[in-house]
Amino acid sequence: MKSLKRFKKGIILILALALVIVAGCQAIQGVDFNTVLKNTLKVTSAESKQSVELKLLMNEEAYEGMPEEDIALMKLFSNMKLQLDSVKVQDASHVSYAGKLIFGDNVSIGFSIKQSDTTAVIEVEGAKLPIVLDVTGAGIGSMLGTAELGEKAAGSDDESVTAIGKEVLDSATSFFIDNLPNPDKISVNAVQEPINGVNTSLFHVKAEMSGTEIWAWVKKYVDVLASDRDGLETFVKEIVAIMSSHPEFWEEMGVNPFEQTGLDMPTTDDMIKEMTDELEATFASLQEELKAMEEEGGEDLKAIFNDDSSIKAELYVDSKMDIRKQVIDVTLKPSDQALFPLDGLSLRMESELWNVNGKVEADAPVIPAQAIHSDQLDSMQGYQFLRMFDKQSAAYSLLDKLGIGEQTVELSVDSSLYPAIVTPKYVTIVPVRVVAEQLGASVKYDKKKKNVTVYDEATNTTIVLKEGSDRVTVNGKAATWSFVAKTVDGTLYAAGRDFANALGAKVHWDDSWGSDTFVIERVVH
Repeated sequence: MKSLKRFKKGIILILALALVIVAGCQAIQGVDFNTVLKNTLKVTSAESKQSVELKLLMNEEAYEGMPEEDIALMKLFSNMKLQLDSVKVQDASHVSYAGKLIFGDNVSIGFSIKQSDTTAVIEVEGAKLPIVLDVTGAGIGSMLGTAELGEKAAGSDDESVTAIGKEVLDSATSFFIDNLPNPDKISVNAVQEPINGVNTSLFHVKAEMSGTEIWAWVKKYVDVLASDRDGLETFVKEIVAIMSSHPEFWEEMGVNPFEQTGLDMPTTDDMIKEMTDELEATFASLQEELKAMEEEGGEDLKAIFNDDSSIKAELYVDSKMDIRKQVIDVTLKPSDQALFPLDGLSLRMESELWNVNGKVEADAPVIPAQAIHSDQLDSMQGYQFLRMFDKQSAAYSLLDKLGIGEQTVELSVDSSLYPAIVTPKYVTIVPVRVVAEQLGASVKYDKKKKNVTVYDEATNTTIVLKEGSDRVTVNGKAATWSFVAKTVDGTLYAAGRDFANALGAKVHWDDSWGSDTFVIERVVH
């Protein structure tokens, strides 16, 4: 029964994904929107250029009393744009992108990504070396979090799940798309529009909904879905038929719910009825939730779903019912301060496609002799990542402003493991290895000399300590610290303030979490 529950959970997940992904309308003036949608889901190769721009409308009151640096940073990130000047999709595993990230009015960072079925190479403007990622096996199974099942499939489940997903989306059309209502404001006109520089005959579709209309549209759609029991049952039957027709997938999973027999095992009809009941109950529950939201938070809903908020879409569709160009604008402006410190936000998405389902050759990734690999990124300190970029580059400046080089070590006096210790002389001592390694430094012990050597790459500092002595050397120069190096429960401790100062850090106490905590902080550029 456990395997059946897992199967049902997977089915419900796939159905939910299908509902999120699909959207469509009835045909208008020669444009069959269901076909348009189905064609969109069946695009396997194409070339395009795309952009996504997010603008945050800041409330001026939010800046009051804020440091100038923070205000500048907020303004910088209040207008962000991802611009893809070249997208080449050869197939699901071979893709290349080239474009730029734009922040504010004058910060632009170019980049390119080239991906095959095993490797992705990322190059960023200003970076000294490209980044190489191993994408082998990073497929649908792992993205959905089905690691336990994925391990059994040894990575080969991705192809099967992808095939199943495509069939599910095809089957979703009859139930989810055909039931989808049209917006009230929609029009279609024949136009000539340049696509990749070529003047093309297209249908120009314009649709618009205000926030008030969006809420009414959502309720209407949920009502239609909840009332179509026959359509839902037909849909579930199609899904079960698809799943049962892929024995290779279940073989990899180690169990096939369609082949299990026994007196207590449900039949296929039982599965269909139970899943249909669950989905029907889900839509009914959603109806009740929407109703409760109106009754309990009517004013709050009106504040968000108002006439100042809207969705506007312009689609350019060719004679094959392929979308060749689209512009979508989403504006959210609550009538009160529901989003404070924001007055609202706007999102604009644009794209232009050509060579749809044609022969496309994506730019292939080439791994250079010198590169940063993903396993190196996992163990990098922030300052090490920052130093991957030229100091004169926009990327370095942006990362530096974001504080990627900031480092903090917190040691509570109440910790049962490596606490900060306040001595009778009121000198705070800290565990040397713990502090050093959290800051990215290395620690070595010389058995012959009985010395401990700390090397900090960030500041190019070498510190030599000896247990029982307050004498140390910092970069070869002798110094005396305020307390002797002392072993506590097998861990070498040293004077915290002196140790921090030698590493270019500052210290302070913090009791905001209910416990006295010794804090070591520094910024490495």
